[in-house]
Order: sequence, then structure tokens, then C-alpha cells
Amino acid sequence: MALDIGRHQLEREVRAARDAGRATPSVIIVGGGLSGLAMGMQLVRSGVGDFTILERSDGVGGTWRDNTYPGSGCDVPSHLYSFSFFPKSNWTRRFAEQPEILSYAEQCVERFGLGPHLRLGTTVRRATFDRDTRRWRLLVTSSAGDETLESDTVVFACGQLNRPHVPALEGMESFAGPSWHSARWDHGCELSGRRVAVVGSGASAIQFVPPVAAEAGALTIFQRSPNYVGPKKDRAYSAWGRRLFDAVSPVERAYRWWIYLSLEVRWLWFRKDSWAGRKLAELFRSGISQEVVSDRLPEASVVPDYPIGCKRILISNDWYPALMRPNVSVVDQAISHVEADAVVTADGQRHLTDVLIFGTGFSTTDFLSHIPVTGADGRSLAETWREGARAYLGVAVPGFPNCYLLYGPNTNLGHNSILFMVERQMNLILQAMAVQTRATTDETPPLVGVNADAYRRDDERTQRLMQRTAWVANCRSWYKAATGRVTNNWPTWTFRYWYDTLRLRPSDVGLTAPTWTDPSPAHRPPARYEPAPTHGPTDEHPVAPATR
Repeated sequence: MALDIGRHQLEREVRAARDAGRATPSVIIVGGGLSGLAMGMQLVRSGVGDFTILERSDGVGGTWRDNTYPGSGCDVPSHLYSFSFFPKSNWTRRFAEQPEILSYAEQCVERFGLGPHLRLGTTVRRATFDRDTRRWRLLVTSSAGDETLESDTVVFACGQLNRPHVPALEGMESFAGPSWHSARWDHGCELSGRRVAVVGSGASAIQFVPPVAAEAGALTIFQRSPNYVGPKKDRAYSAWGRRLFDAVSPVERAYRWWIYLSLEVRWLWFRKDSWAGRKLAELFRSGISQEVVSDRLPEASVVPDYPIGCKRILISNDWYPALMRPNVSVVDQAISHVEADAVVTADGQRHLTDVLIFGTGFSTTDFLSHIPVTGADGRSLAETWREGARAYLGVAVPGFPNCYLLYGPNTNLGHNSILFMVERQMNLILQAMAVQTRATTDETPPLVGVNADAYRRDDERTQRLMQRTAWVANCRSWYKAATGRVTNNWPTWTFRYWYDTLRLRPSDVGLTAPTWTDPSPAHRPPARYEPAPTHGPTDEHPVAPATR
């Protein structure tokens, strides 16, 4: 499904460098989720040995390590949720559950020998480009204390779904019962017979609410607006089917292609005012109205009033049956405040609560705000992105040489597998690394980056295409920044992204000359790395407000 041009180019340059006795660039990867592991896997396949993967948690897997709530699973068909260069052919279900996906991540580590390259329990506090050495310097904290790591190249693979968003509800500190975010599930808390309140009805909530509803004495769901929820065509794969996929790889590849194409056609749903989208919305609404709407569940609680696709389309076979249980109620009123034993809504109603669970998603639009990153000209990434995060094809930002992003701005999808996009991003990054390796000498390390004109043109095209999508409609979603700019999603077909990332364009990305030769005194970068405080926000890099 993906031409491995970047990997072959880098492998060739690494071999040539070693034959000539030249050094090869070192790499630090920030993040041990699937995208960070994939980057490491591709470096191993390319023959690069000098790389380190930094992961702040005590294990790999990223979102699939963190989200262990009941019912946690993927809404992308399993066979498209593994990498084309390391496919998993023996998935047990059409839609894999969290433990099986986490197991796949661990298999990636074992199969490609990533263990020696992993540094778990290591948090990156700051990343700064040192213009004297032309290397990246990362201040990290681990159980051993603070230290500074250096690398020729840095790849940020932090993902978009790694920082839980918990709304700042008035009076929350007075709540007497247990509370948690779905990504930090308290498995030791007994829910049987208790009054449980859930804030949110998004992608996580529709998975954990059904099992919670079956256990709790009473469940109250507080939501801003209902979602479009379609059927989940899930099933277990038979033993003989798994053996067939395992033994006959062309069959598995053909099945993978069929899934990809069947999902890609769904892009038509996400085009603004499209016939396909309107018909799908009508189908959803009529089905919900006929089968779900009742005196207990009025239309306003279950039928969306915004265009389909504006928010993530969800899939579940259990969500609506859970809402129709006699012990479940849905509240559309805004939450006013929290008391010791109740959630109080804007209409003054007190909803007695023993346990409070937040299914409120993640802070997704303030990319890398938790890591102050300073580029070659002393300008921070936060400054560069003051009007919204953006990157050349989601991968590179001018002024930040030898620095790349995986799952960066405008690379998320609403209709297909993000792992496809990650593979395409790596193809581009590996080609840039090949240019860097070819130019590496024992003297001055080369700089590879995107030029400002290409960056601007790419962003203008992205936002122009975005205006033709359902995501710009009038609804609140985690795809949008506070300004209304859609910062997360790719605005067209994925095969367009495949084409755009097929080959590195030398006119867009390549060797660059230093840009700090004559900086103005007021904006001159420090000659050497200056560590920041290791804990808490700074005035220079405040914590971005949580958004959803």
C-alpha cells in the first residue's frame, strides 16, 4: 500500500556513509506510541543504529497503553490498524480491542529489537536547537534526575490523543466521591449499585457507558450535544480465517486493500453539503427517531442538529440500547457546579452522584504545547503557531531544521486509518534524513528543513480545501482550535496525501543555510542551551488552555 522510497534512500545513504568511514546522523524520537515505534522500526530497517526513543510512561503503546477503560477498542478495522511493513494477520476481531492493539505495539518492539533504544519513564522538558553545534539539545527528567541529551535530528511522535482534557467545573474540589478521566480509569473502584455520573458522550464514552450502565445502580450522562452513531459491523474472525490470513499473505494484503478502498469512498460523506452526506444524515436521523426517541429520550437528546461529519462519526451496537435502560438518564443541560454528593445543572437540578467519570476527550489542538521547542532563530514553536498549528504536509516547520512531526497538524482523518498517514509521513522524513546523511561530514553538521514559501503555500492549499469539508460547519469538535481554524484533519482524499508525500520536493525541503548569521540583537538566540525549570509552566511557555 506504500512505496518505501524513503526507507530505501536512507538505507543506501547509510551504507555509503559507512563504506566511506563517515558518521551518520543521530536521532531522538519523542514518544513511544505506535507512530514513535514505527519511526524506530523504519530506522532499524534503514540500518540506522544511533537512535533513542523517549517515552514518559513505563511502557510503550501510547493511547493504547493509557485507555484501559471497559470496552476500549478501535473504530478502524483491525487489518488496517497495523503497519504495511509489519502487518498483523491474525487479528481475533474485525475491530480489535485495546489489549490486542497494545500487544501488537509490544510485538513491534520485540520483532525489531527496539528494546535497547527505548528510554521509558523519561519526560522531555524542553527541546532547543543549538546553533553553535547545529544539534538539538533536549532537557529530560527521569528517576535519575535531569540530564541533557544531544542529537542531530529530533522526531516528535507525541500524537494528538495523549493529554486528557478535564473541564474545570466549579466546586469539583468539594466532591466527596471518586472521580477520574476515562484515560486514567480506576479499576479498583466498585460501581455496582452506585450512582454514577458521566460527563461527555463522545468516542470514549460510547464504549465505556454500556458496561458501566450494566453495573451501576443509576447512570446519568451529561452531554453538550448528541452524536451521529452508526452500527459497528464487528465480528470475531474464525480460527480457519486467521490461519488463512497468516499462511497466505496475498489474501491478507488483498483484504487490507479492500478495507482501505471501502473506507476511502466514505470521504464523500465529509464533503461540505454533499449528496452522500445528506442522505447518510437522513438515514441516521430517521433510524434514531423511529427506534430510540421516546418520552425518556427526547429527540434533542439523541438526534444531532448539525451536518454529519462536522464532529467525529461514531460506531457502536450498544450505545442506544444502553441509553434505553431504565437506570440510565441523559441530561442536556449545562453543568453549573459540583457539590459533595451531586452534579448541579444550570436549571438548578441536583443529580445525586457517588462516582464521577469524565469522558471529555483530549487537548488536541495545542500541539506540543507541553514541550517548549525553540528553533534555530530563537523563536519558539508556540510563537510560530500563535495563530494556529500548521506544518508542511503535517511534518515540518521552517526555522526548525532536522526536526520533524508525526501525526502533526492537519494529518488526522475522519474516514480511514491514521496509520496510513503515519507511514506516508515517515516516507517523507526518511527521504529528508537521506539528504542529511549524504551531506554529513566530520566538520559541520548539515541542516535540512522546509522553506517558508513552501510552508505557506501548503497551508493556504490545506485551508482552501478545508472550506469544502463538513468540518467547517457550525459545531464544536476536537478538530477545531478556539479560533475556529481546523488544525487536526486532512482536507481531502488520502491518496492525495500519498501522492504529495511520495517524493521529497527539493524546491520545498532540502539543505538550508544558517538563518542566524546576522540576527537582530532583540531576537538573537542564546549561544548555548539554557535549561528551563523542570516542573510547571513558565511565563515564556504557558500551558495552553484545554480545548476539546
